[in-house]
Amino acid sequence: MTTFINIHALISHPSSMMNRDDSGLQKTAVFGGTTRSRISSQCLKRAIRQSDLYKENVEEVSVRTRLVDELIEKLATKISDFYPEDIKSVVEALSMNPKTEGLESNIKTEEIEVDEINEDGTKVKVKTGEVKRVFKTVQPFSTGEIRELMLVAKNSFPEVFNEILAGLPEKPKKSDKTKFKKSLVAFHELINSVIPVLDVALSGRMDTSCYNRNTEASMSVAHSLTTHSADIEVDWFTACDDLAEQGSGHIGTNEFSSGVFYRYASIDIDLLANSINKSISETTGIVLGVVKCFAQVTPSAKQKTFAAYNFAEFVMAEKSTQPISLVNAFRNPIPNTGKVMEESIKSLVSHYEKLVDGYELQSQAKAFDLTQTAVSDKITFVNKVSELTF
Repeated sequence: MTTFINIHALISHPSSMMNRDDSGLQKTAVFGGTTRSRISSQCLKRAIRQSDLYKENVEEVSVRTRLVDELIEKLATKISDFYPEDIKSVVEALSMNPKTEGLESNIKTEEIEVDEINEDGTKVKVKTGEVKRVFKTVQPFSTGEIRELMLVAKNSFPEVFNEILAGLPEKPKKSDKTKFKKSLVAFHELINSVIPVLDVALSGRMDTSCYNRNTEASMSVAHSLTTHSADIEVDWFTACDDLAEQGSGHIGTNEFSSGVFYRYASIDIDLLANSINKSISETTGIVLGVVKCFAQVTPSAKQKTFAAYNFAEFVMAEKSTQPISLVNAFRNPIPNTGKVMEESIKSLVSHYEKLVDGYELQSQAKAFDLTQTAVSDKITFVNKVSELTF
């Protein structure tokens, strides 16, 4: 039976705008018939991946990019075992789809654009006439994975490796393409022997050119919502001109909100262990590191303006045989009073107890409650976040 660790956190943020839409407005969602402030899962996952706390728990953080030559240059500075041209050949080979007739590549050229400001102050994109190579989609790449793949190919399958490094001639014959395609298929299959880095195992990877690089995400992350109705407010600000006699140099507005956010994530422990080739017990420290990130990491947007650096006041880790979100504890919005955190905790705990009893769930829960509000005989309360392990 599959084992899941469900992570539930309640974190209070004062005035802030950590996540905004394409119009620069505070992200929201309607839930239970009322508007809630929202932080998207993409925003939260990126904040976690970029955090020092996360980097302390992983050997390497993957590079997610569309920029081909910049990626090759970065890989070349970290992989000293091979020449930059060899690394270039490997990256290009991984971007070719051997299942297509013409070995279709995920790499294309794109004209470089720069931002320019019009006389009326509006920003426009202007083409420079220069081109750059880009992947058709953003892809996560790992120095360790690329290096390991090249070493395995070189040492165990030298003929395939040399064929990949040589590439196709400038004017390939049909026989050249047939031979290269065979080597390309074999090279792509070697990826199955390379263990993906942790953040790829957690967040997943989809590659439409090299299907062997596809990795199913072992972690699911929800969009964070406030447990109560949210009032989106507007901050009217000015930038004063110190050399002007009066008035300001600039006037603008920012949306912001405040509230208690419910964060939820679920980790498929069996899938994670299988992806990184470790035992279930060896994933304990990894999962604890993720729990700490969900309790402590905040997105960086507008933080120089609002400084909403807050830790979760309630964190619960739950071991179960299935993913279990407790967001419906807040379908009826919590009254937004001075006790909004405490009432949110009570509602979450009550909802969890009802689910466990009603569905006779096989569930173990441990919680860290900074407010000392929660009371439950179905939850083991701990004094430190580091004790949220199973």
